[in-house]
Amino acid sequence: MRKIGGILLGIALGIVAVWGLYHYIRWALVSSFPWPVRISLVAVPLGLMILLASLARERHRGAKAEKERFKEVEK
Repeated sequence: MRKIGGILLGIALGIVAVWGLYHYIRWALVSSFPWPVRISLVAVPLGLMILLASLARERHRGAKAEKERFKEVEK
């Protein structure tokens, strides 16, 4: 049950994040900012999302390795 709840929460947060990012990018591109500012307004949240995704992936891989390392202790 806990895994299903986590999966549903992850999917819901992902949908909200993509929706918000879409509207943020639309606002940044339509507004009357100069082009370098528009590009930076789009690049910052995309960079943060890529960074967070890579950190989550690294933590997930580390947890798997840690679980394998202590597999004999759990028995």
